[in-house]
Amino acid sequence: MRRLAVRHVRGLSSVGQGQGQGPPRLSQTKVVCTLGPSSETMELVADLVGEGLNVARLNFSHVPAGSYDEPQAKLDLVRAAPGVHSLLDAGVPESERRPPNLRAVMLDTKGPEIRTKPLLAEVMDIVEGDDIILTSGTDVTATPATGGDPSCTSTEKKMLGTDYDQLASTVKEGSQVLLDDGLIALEVVSVDLATGFVRTTALNAGPIKKNKGVNLPGATLQLPALTEKDRADLRWGVEAGVDAVAASFIRKAADVRAVIAHLERCCGEAGRSTRPIVVSKIESQEGVANFDDILEASDGIMIARGDLGVEIPFEQVFKHQKDMVRACNDAGKPVIVATQMLDSMQKNPRPTRAEVTDVGQAVIDGTDAVMLSGETAAGKYPLAAVKAMQSIAREADSIVDADLDDAFGAPRPRVSTLRDGKKTLWDPSLDAITSAAVETAAALGAKLIIAITSTGEVARSLAKMRPNVPVVALCTDEHVARQLQFHRSLNPILIPTATASFAGPDAFAAEKMTELRAEALRTVTELGWIKSKDKVLIVDRKAGASTANSKYMNRVNLLVITAI
Repeated sequence: MRRLAVRHVRGLSSVGQGQGQGPPRLSQTKVVCTLGPSSETMELVADLVGEGLNVARLNFSHVPAGSYDEPQAKLDLVRAAPGVHSLLDAGVPESERRPPNLRAVMLDTKGPEIRTKPLLAEVMDIVEGDDIILTSGTDVTATPATGGDPSCTSTEKKMLGTDYDQLASTVKEGSQVLLDDGLIALEVVSVDLATGFVRTTALNAGPIKKNKGVNLPGATLQLPALTEKDRADLRWGVEAGVDAVAASFIRKAADVRAVIAHLERCCGEAGRSTRPIVVSKIESQEGVANFDDILEASDGIMIARGDLGVEIPFEQVFKHQKDMVRACNDAGKPVIVATQMLDSMQKNPRPTRAEVTDVGQAVIDGTDAVMLSGETAAGKYPLAAVKAMQSIAREADSIVDADLDDAFGAPRPRVSTLRDGKKTLWDPSLDAITSAAVETAAALGAKLIIAITSTGEVARSLAKMRPNVPVVALCTDEHVARQLQFHRSLNPILIPTATASFAGPDAFAAEKMTELRAEALRTVTELGWIKSKDKVLIVDRKAGASTANSKYMNRVNLLVITAI
């Protein structure tokens, strides 16, 4: 029988916390925070980083086209916030210091949304049973005679413009049109392709304003993967050095490929060698239907439950969330569960019990990260929201499966390795080594795993095996290091001087590996993460000697710390 056991895992919070509170803590499940009016001061951003922000999200839905001063200021605040490197480089000459922290910055695109056009008045009051004419080609502010006057009665036709030119050819009789996050539902009565008018009946009442979202559940939309604004925003993001892009309204794998191609062109023009990773946002029925192909094309996935819960029946959201999280785990790609996780904390200092359960269950299901949106961007309690999210995540991280048949006679934490038979193999030999390392760490009660990596490949392979202890990833490239923040368990640190030479993917020259292992142990010791008698595993890839028959060697070293 499988049982749930509670195990208080040591040291699971955020690197960067703990000024005067002991060693900085390591993180398992990651926290994404959206920056906005409630969190755009140096002091508050530093506090958010200290309390557990792993990824800062910049929401470009609210950034005017071509206006980048505000997102640049937020990015600068994140980069300047003190983190673990601030502790390691205290007293080091400024020219030799590493970046203060390795928190990632993610640009979230506006995407190809459908929105309402300007009205005759600020608000149109829709009454249940109203005849509403939707259009994409008529300026309703200039045609009151056609029914655009919002003061007309419920027996008269009202006209509502949208910015989607293919509206009439996309919807059909009997389908629904949802306005303003689904608060108002319209049912299509008839479609006139000649005029582009779509006649609907209001199924419920409510006010509607300009620039509100329009959803067409179940419809296949004829929209580009990137708008002109998105392309300009991504170009800025590449030049500014963002680490990831959350691509909005991804509906098929071709959309992902279009985003990647544009980013690669921008990187080439900017002379940037490391492309921002692409996190595809699943927020439509079409995205759910094409999920397997989207996952294969993407670097990661965000389950954007806000629009998703409007586009599909809301009672199906949790099922699809679980399925997508499991698929991402098996593929070894990071997944973020997002939207309304602690929504009540925009106004209240404590979350509801339902919200606590929602976050905890997402972590237990296997999400790599949980996201705060309005809670930290516009809420009254941004810092309390991050503390609450970290607290819930730490508690959920401590829940493990108990296996009483474990060979060592003790409960074995739930780890996910190659023996599950479900993992997508990137590099079979490396995956076999990292799988063995994760199982060994669980069986022996190791304090942590150290990965020495240049491309991030070794660290990502470890994360795919879902280790129950933190992984400290010693990196040579700060862009790679920041991108590892999206993976559960990975805690990146930049090696002071990246002088190693390479002979293969993530393979360090043999003469450098001894030096790098020693530096790794010095670093985790200096930060107070290990003590005498602790067990530590080091996973690395060493290049073969010039006379060897192998190009490189994957290695696991088990160390028992004898003295500090």
